Amino acid sequence: MDQQSIFQKIKERITKDDATFLLISVCFFLVFTLRMILGFIPWYLTLLMIPMFLASLLRPKGGLFSILFLTVLFERFFTLEGIQLGNHLLKLYPLDIVLLGVYIGVFIRMIHKRWTLIMNTANLILLFFFLIATLYFVSSVIGFGSQSTLVAFSTWKNYVFYGMIFFILPSVLENIADVKYFVRYFIASVMCAIIFLVIGILRGGGLWTEFTPLSTSGIRLLAFPHAFYFSLAFLGLFVTETFWANSRYRAFFWVILAIWMFGILGSLMRHMWIGMFLALCFSYIVLFDHLLRTRVKKMFLIAFSFGIILFLTSFFLTLTMPNSTLGHFTQSIVETVSTRFSSIGKSTDTSISWRGSTWNSAFSALSESPFLGLGFGVRIPVESGDYHDFVEIRNIHNSWLALLVQMGIVNFILFFIFLFSLIWKTFRVYTTHPFLSALRIALLTVIVYQGIVFLAQPYLETNLMGLFFWLSLGMMNVLLALVKEEVRNEKEV
Repeated sequence: MDQQSIFQKIKERITKDDATFLLISVCFFLVFTLRMILGFIPWYLTLLMIPMFLASLLRPKGGLFSILFLTVLFERFFTLEGIQLGNHLLKLYPLDIVLLGVYIGVFIRMIHKRWTLIMNTANLILLFFFLIATLYFVSSVIGFGSQSTLVAFSTWKNYVFYGMIFFILPSVLENIADVKYFVRYFIASVMCAIIFLVIGILRGGGLWTEFTPLSTSGIRLLAFPHAFYFSLAFLGLFVTETFWANSRYRAFFWVILAIWMFGILGSLMRHMWIGMFLALCFSYIVLFDHLLRTRVKKMFLIAFSFGIILFLTSFFLTLTMPNSTLGHFTQSIVETVSTRFSSIGKSTDTSISWRGSTWNSAFSALSESPFLGLGFGVRIPVESGDYHDFVEIRNIHNSWLALLVQMGIVNFILFFIFLFSLIWKTFRVYTTHPFLSALRIALLTVIVYQGIVFLAQPYLETNLMGLFFWLSLGMMNVLLALVKEEVRNEKEV
């Protein structure tokens, strides 16, 4: 096969959305490279962001693919890196520019009647919640509650700007083929992120772990956000094993699952371990039928056997080569993971005691305005032993509590009515399509998992992680639309 034929085949396989993804990714990689050299993003680098914006506006689907890939790989450098304008830092991130292009592109297509917006009771409730959150932000600008307008704006973005993905996703992912392509992009992105685990092993500490330091002893092999992406991909693949069980890539997927799990353990994030365990228990009890439960038992035995082999290998290396670099490294990993497991629930753990003090302070502050909350951008006083500080409500390491304290009981209940309605519809929906059935199980598992881990970290308050919550809900919206269309087509036939 000559070179021209190879390029012709590649050209045939690459869609316009893939080309959009490549253009946006290359532009951002140039921005990222110059940022690492200069230490910041100067204003003139926004020239490289113009084609990123235009590309996502013209091809919103390609823009979404690039958002997935760049967030998973570059995390905070794509989602939280502002533009330097003299002595001022403009909190406009590369993620915001691409996402804004996607939104405008979808809006233009809606005007031309090419795409429509799905509206039902649950969606209207969420839209009303967004309107209230916007009023809270406007109120904070004129002085209600806010001690920092920038923080209030950031909170609004996390709740509303990124949350609008929920509404536009069904318009962009119009059919099952689009959804499959979207899922493949996510899985491929998390597979690429394994390079960060390799780097963490080689350098004896994960890359970018300094941005989320541990409050207790231990060295992470993988940064917190990357471990979160690993956990989402792991759960999604693991609970849908029956869908890809007969695939020729089955053995490869099992190896990838094992690597992801190793990375999650190496991140030392205990709340993730607990969340994954409880989410899998939920799926086993509530979502799986008899056949699935039987297969899960077999999968558990395989995973347990792999864990035993890994433990025995670690023990052997530590015992036979105690003074070698490999022996020290293995012993350090085993001891650290064991310590993190054994410290779960202990009141002497500094991170747990800090959370206890902070949450008590948050509830005390909420008592001042329980129904409407304190508003956006507010700090609360926290005292824990020798620790005395004013902590932003969005940083109290509990996303659900942060939502409650900021927006009050009324709006908290409103949001949960929407959430329960959407989850219940997804749970009740029935489809005979194998992929849609697998997607339903994966989405419910992932949402339950996120609902649990939100109790321990500021996920919704951090765009590089909260974004995936809105994407998960948006995919539920897509699933319901596709099943509805499937039923309509069956009736017509």
